[in-house]
Amino acid sequence: MKRSFFASIIGGVFALTQVAQAAAPQTEAKFETLDKDHDGKVTLNEASDHDGLFVAFKNLDKDKDGNLTKQEFEGYKASR
Repeated sequence: MKRSFFASIIGGVFALTQVAQAAAPQTEAKFETLDKDHDGKVTLNEASDHDGLFVAFKNLDKDKDGNLTKQEFEGYKASR
């Protein structure tokens, strides 16, 4: 009885873990994916698709031109 009970709990935890992983948002942002118009920079609007990048955008935009270059974006990836 105990063995069956623990096997059920372990199975349930495993199933919940699988569901949580499938439902979790993608955490890794890729420059090429975010640069929707393929102009070589990511705007604040394009960054809004990724919560962490959106929040960090102002600090990452070193030249304060309202865009992230690939080099500025690499600073975000390095900080993660």
